[in-house]
Amino acid sequence: MIFDKYKDNLNLLIEKNFMIGDKDVYLCPICLRPHKDLNSEDPLTLEDAPPKSLGGSANTLTCKSCNNTAGYKIDFHLTERLREIDSGKFIPGTETSVKVNIDGETFQGKITVGEDGTMTMFYSKKNNHPEKLEKTVTQLKHHKIIDMQFMKSRVIPENLEYALLKTGYLMMFERFGYSLLLDNCFDVVRQQLIKPEERVYPEGFWFSPPYPKSMTGVYFICDRGLECLVAIFNLDTGNTERMFGTLLPLPIIPISEVITNLNKKYRDEGSEITLALYPLEQEDLKYLQDVPNLKAMYDWIEGRKDSLTKSD
Repeated sequence: MIFDKYKDNLNLLIEKNFMIGDKDVYLCPICLRPHKDLNSEDPLTLEDAPPKSLGGSANTLTCKSCNNTAGYKIDFHLTERLREIDSGKFIPGTETSVKVNIDGETFQGKITVGEDGTMTMFYSKKNNHPEKLEKTVTQLKHHKIIDMQFMKSRVIPENLEYALLKTGYLMMFERFGYSLLLDNCFDVVRQQLIKPEERVYPEGFWFSPPYPKSMTGVYFICDRGLECLVAIFNLDTGNTERMFGTLLPLPIIPISEVITNLNKKYRDEGSEITLALYPLEQEDLKYLQDVPNLKAMYDWIEGRKDSLTKSD
């Protein structure tokens, strides 16, 4: 059970003195409010990362209010944009909302693309003037010139980015539990997800890598000055698949500095750079209940922090 798995993870971290806190609770990874069970005033709900509409699965829990807010304020914009891209390319299986002008009359409709590439336009009487629609369609002749316009996008570009950030953040939580999530370096992530109307997280944190699906996972970037986490995931619209990566902080160096340093590395070395990722074999190392792995992770982080302090 997801609730017990992460409650036990938090208990272990407290018992082993990795952190201080209350035991036997589940903390919503977005707002950090504690839950003693699934049925609180703001109940915990299954959370999909990536969004279910893009091939994700529910492996974590967030409180209902966080789940609902992120759904319509953030996730919608990512799903909508990827579907718009598919529709703009008229990929089989897609549909696109359009406005058409026929002899001075404007109607709303949809263009669907069949599996054989055939495009068909549909009009709904509900969204148009029924009498005008019927008269115009009846008089429509072969080779008639139709002025067609795509409907204005509802996507807010920044919120699309925050949806990528949310997916990477929840993937990190799924893999590491509370061992990293409760550090205040992640406050900037939570603030961005809670308030998508304001830019909080630094720009340039996501990219679209040419990696195979087998690279899906959460890795440490171990290069000095670039220490951070990178979550790599596949998004599947049902018609196309695309890989994305998001950079997440570690309590070593501010994520804004990491992004600045990465950009400099790109400028110095060209479009292709080599980074040291760990662990390459994702299934070999577990972190939720494996004390030696947790200790090794914390020791590495503290060691890097000390080395940066001495170099300053």
